[in-house]
Amino acid sequence: MEHFFPDYWSTLYLGLILSITLAQMLVVYDLSAASAPPKGLGMFTVYALATMLGWMLFTLHQGIESPLGIGVPSVAWVINGYLLFIAAGQRAGLTRGRASLGVMCVLGSLGALFLDDRQLFALCAVISGLCFAASGVIFARRGTQQHNVGDAIMCVATVLMVAGNLIGLYQLFFRSNYSDAQLVSFGAYSWAYVLVVVGFLASVLVEYQQHLSHLATIDPLTQLLNRRGLETSLQISLARASRQDLYTSAIAIDIDHFKNINDSFGHETGDNVIRIVAGIIAKTCRGTDVVARIGGEEFLLVMPDTGLEFARRVAERLREAIGEHPLWVDRQRIPITLSLGVAGSRGEVNLDQLQQEADRAMYLAKRNGRNRVAWIDKNPIHLSNGGG
Repeated sequence: MEHFFPDYWSTLYLGLILSITLAQMLVVYDLSAASAPPKGLGMFTVYALATMLGWMLFTLHQGIESPLGIGVPSVAWVINGYLLFIAAGQRAGLTRGRASLGVMCVLGSLGALFLDDRQLFALCAVISGLCFAASGVIFARRGTQQHNVGDAIMCVATVLMVAGNLIGLYQLFFRSNYSDAQLVSFGAYSWAYVLVVVGFLASVLVEYQQHLSHLATIDPLTQLLNRRGLETSLQISLARASRQDLYTSAIAIDIDHFKNINDSFGHETGDNVIRIVAGIIAKTCRGTDVVARIGGEEFLLVMPDTGLEFARRVAERLREAIGEHPLWVDRQRIPITLSLGVAGSRGEVNLDQLQQEADRAMYLAKRNGRNRVAWIDKNPIHLSNGGG
């Protein structure tokens, strides 16, 4: 292999790669102790360690008076490209293409036994370029779907590597400049590795931020929104209702005799009742409706661009649907019923006030025997006869 790097630059590069890899290992060690480690953590660790090993071999070759040629670094180049492809696929939950690229990488590695330096360099540049290109497609797809800037950074890294390979091949075949071909590919791979490490760490941080945001807005028992999530989800809809003077309706929902169920059958049964009710409410809702669990056994369904009469019919359907799904515990039938209150507003909506009006109607339904729907149309209060 031609010496296109002075010894001290090789040592500095090795130190840089070692520092970056060690920093990543510290983060990986911390992440691996988490209850749910990030997807692909193990393979990205293997990729980082294999890259560091490749740089060590490269640096050692730089200091050998009779170097072995570019064989070992080129093979390491191919292996690292394939490891990155596997890591990208593992992170995205994809396995397609592993076998075909794996066979190509094995053939490329065997080329070190019978190809000269230039031929091996060209073959490894093509194969590693395919691996990086495939990884880039996965990163781009995942970054778009997950809105993750870290995956975008890793996609840029793969584009840089592919571009470096193409320029290196151009230098090799069209200008017969083997040294410059190595230099370009070396530089591209150096920057690509740094970007991959930075991108992976950024991707993990974005995921954790999204996870924390999810925990802050989602009720863990029912996977419905909580109060904070409800307010966030309704910002655009309520602003539109205010601008266009549209109706907005709300249904306050409370499970009847829930405390008795908890006391008689235990909290696990009570949680099952809440999940059943939440599932039926979610199935009954339209795509534009927003439902949240706002208390122990209380739910709030907000229906943008919906009049009071339609909301009342939805409440009746909910009451009937819940009544058709009793819970069985130890062969004992536990009836589930709801008390529902419906309220509406037009134009600018104060969510707290709308909820209070719906709650007022719901409490009226409870006072009049439960398993009923009551609704408020401005000041008058109306009550439907339930089945209980």
